[in-house]
Amino acid sequence: MKDSGAKSEKRIIESLIDLMQIKKIDDISISEISENAEISRRTFYRNFSSKENVLDGYFETIFTDIRESIDKLGDGIDCISSLRIIFKLCYEHKDFFTALSKSNMLGFMLQKWNTALPILHSLFIDRIKKFPQTKDAKALEYLLAFNVGGTFNMVLKWIDEGMAIPPDEMADIVQDFAFGTLIDINS
Repeated sequence: MKDSGAKSEKRIIESLIDLMQIKKIDDISISEISENAEISRRTFYRNFSSKENVLDGYFETIFTDIRESIDKLGDGIDCISSLRIIFKLCYEHKDFFTALSKSNMLGFMLQKWNTALPILHSLFIDRIKKFPQTKDAKALEYLLAFNVGGTFNMVLKWIDEGMAIPPDEMADIVQDFAFGTLIDINS
């Protein structure tokens, strides 16, 4: 019985993520991924061109989930609700983000977020409540880079601490910070 393409892709992705938990991506061979996934090298290359292509495909799946989840918010899109979705999906894909961290591939994640956030922004700009006005396109680029950097560093710290804090609590931390309520003014 032959593997379907989608089933093979899933096995390859899971295999690479499993291997990245214990090895750096540069030390993982296509043969090792194939063997761990119990498929042939030819099946690997029928589905992906490289290890990086596997990661790209998986990130695209996460990005699609984020985009669809934000779209479901209708006209109720704001920064905090979007962050809740991002933290929730990062948590659901915890093994992937942990594997990226263990394999020193978090730069890959930053690069992907730097590409994804402007796309999300352009898709939903007409529906985002209270998004800061920018004076020009360059200022917007820097604002989005600032947002990616802050979110990325929060996710890094969260990964380093084993993602023990629930996703909604992570978004609450951002909300408290954004609205200046982290400090108890009565003390």
